[in-house]
Amino acid sequence: MTPEAFNLWLADMKAAGLAKTGRDAGALLGVSPNSIVTMRREGVRGPTAIRTALACRALLAGLAPYGDDHEGRA
Repeated sequence: MTPEAFNLWLADMKAAGLAKTGRDAGALLGVSPNSIVTMRREGVRGPTAIRTALACRALLAGLAPYGDDHEGRA
């Protein structure tokens, strides 16, 4: 995930009212504030790039973590 794509995601999250700050977005993504700073500057590389990009898209779409909608089912 390029730095440009990550920064666009942050802007989209803020515009959609899903996160007020980068720290808020990081908490939703499950990463530290320092990681957000690094992702904004360097993007995400390696084996976590696709996972991060998919998680970002899911958060922007308002999706709950997988399994949350299946609780209580047998």
